[in-house]
Amino acid sequence: MPHMSEKIRGNPIQSASSEDINATFDRQQKVLLMYSDNAKTYIQLSGAALALTLTFTDKILHLPATENIANYWMIAVWICFLLAVITGAFYQFLATKILDAYLNWGHDETWDWLQPGYVYGTMLIAFYGGSVLFTGYAIVRLRHI
Repeated sequence: MPHMSEKIRGNPIQSASSEDINATFDRQQKVLLMYSDNAKTYIQLSGAALALTLTFTDKILHLPATENIANYWMIAVWICFLLAVITGAFYQFLATKILDAYLNWGHDETWDWLQPGYVYGTMLIAFYGGSVLFTGYAIVRLRHI
């Protein structure tokens, strides 16, 4: 299956009328805007979840400030949520690069090999993985209070 950039730079687009190119650009822009807005939501939720992990240990578990909370569970949760933030922002960049390829000027082709859907999927897996890990951590810790 050809990459999106190959479809855009391929002969069908070059031989298409400007109205067809504009219509394709408009459709692509609307779809990518929805995905980018969704990625923004996951970025915000992941940032809030990172703050929640610290608040949880302080306000719910009442752990002393001197106690180290960086155990394997929490490190895995933090990695997942940070990965969700990074991949969400990177997805938004890649979505912009797809639209850039539709325009009639030269664009940077550095990331054309990477399908944005893979980055988006990684963001979802990281977010839900972090959520499941944090929920498991909370259940285990709350049983020991």
